[in-house]
Amino acid sequence: MNITFQQFLKRVDETYNDHPFTFRYGQTIMNVLHQVWPEKYKEIMQINYDCFYDDGMVRITLDKLEKEWTHKD
Repeated sequence: MNITFQQFLKRVDETYNDHPFTFRYGQTIMNVLHQVWPEKYKEIMQINYDCFYDDGMVRITLDKLEKEWTHKD
């Protein structure tokens, strides 16, 4: 699956809006990332860019992902 960073963000927003009381935004980002780019998900989890447990990290995570978005499947 090839998706752009903007398509990733759209999917994150759609998923979050479909489940607003189930997941925080940071959780949604990481869950969607796991679906579309599992290798990057694992990398993010191992360094200080994981926003799953901390919505305060969302901007940092998204900035890093945007810079490195080269996903090709």
